[in-house]
Amino acid sequence: MPTSSFDANVASRSIPNSDGISKSVWQERLNLLKKPRVLISLFLASSALYCFVIGRDRYISVSEFVIQQAVPLNTSSASVLAGAAAAPQVLTSLVDGQYLQVYLASSEVKNRLFPKSTSLEEKYHKTFPDFRTGIAKQSSAPAQLVFYRDLLEVSPQPLSGSVIVKTVGFDPAQAFDFNKALLVQSRRFVNEVNQSINADQNLFAQKEVALAEKNLKKATQALEVFQEKFGQLSVESEQAATSSFISGLESRLVDLKVEEASLRRQYRDPNAPEVSFIADQVNELEKQIRTERQKSVSENGRDLNSLAMKESSLRANVEFSTQSLQSARLAADNSRRESTRQLKFLVMLSQPQLPASPDQNWRWQAFLGSIGIIVVAWGVGGFIAAAMKKA
Repeated sequence: MPTSSFDANVASRSIPNSDGISKSVWQERLNLLKKPRVLISLFLASSALYCFVIGRDRYISVSEFVIQQAVPLNTSSASVLAGAAAAPQVLTSLVDGQYLQVYLASSEVKNRLFPKSTSLEEKYHKTFPDFRTGIAKQSSAPAQLVFYRDLLEVSPQPLSGSVIVKTVGFDPAQAFDFNKALLVQSRRFVNEVNQSINADQNLFAQKEVALAEKNLKKATQALEVFQEKFGQLSVESEQAATSSFISGLESRLVDLKVEEASLRRQYRDPNAPEVSFIADQVNELEKQIRTERQKSVSENGRDLNSLAMKESSLRANVEFSTQSLQSARLAADNSRRESTRQLKFLVMLSQPQLPASPDQNWRWQAFLGSIGIIVVAWGVGGFIAAAMKKA
């Protein structure tokens, strides 16, 4: 018995406790993990594992086009290859490309291409083992819009004025079909913008023509009513005729007065029949002249002066309406020609192709980005540590 108890004591002293061993091993491992080099190595290893092994393949389809405006054939800027003369055309295409860049990334185009809220999720859902890439189910509308914008890149080129469209897909067909769909939306946008602007301009021009025709018809009817009311074709002509008639009477009156004066010198008796006859003619002629003048200017008479002014105003309205109609028709014709000249077309420089192999750039970019994060963190951490030591 003593021997056995001694052996048991020796055995208990030579074999350490298993709980103590496990605690010390885990403590050593934790201390090892706390070292910066180990943490950096683990971070880089996990980043490389995701970027080059776990990450899903991404395919890119590229197309390039220019928005060309129809111009007359006799101008030197009819071609984008016309050198310096084509600079305004390049600037116009660049501006249109910038508008198109904003439009293709809008929620309107996203809703056109993916009308249902689940269509985008079904096409770009997350799959094993990469649960980071893709869109989650039942995602919100803003989240879907952000994911949609990540799938495309529209880049207007400042030097050439062309527009490069890049689309991303998880398989070649996705990228290719998405690029073709964006080209369809681009053509629709260019056509609708031009057609809507031209249609508005032409509609405005046609309204002006219709308004000018209405004003001319109204002015002509007013002149016809005036002429029918006063029973003459021209007040000015009648006024001239009246003035000529009165002038004739006045000329006759002068002759009679001369004859009367001559007779009074011949006859001593002022009431002689010959003198009285001429004197009566002079008096009647003076009355007639006064009556004619009063009739031509009085309100109770024909008042030819006022009627002439009114007729002149009516004729001026007719002439003005006629000129306005001619100007409106000329403007409408110019608007029609200008709208045809300003039509724009999508000229394809490079059609989208079905990707033959996945794009590897994103893998290296993501991995180099993780290295950049480490470098920045190491630099900032070292700066903070040095500042704390000095403090």
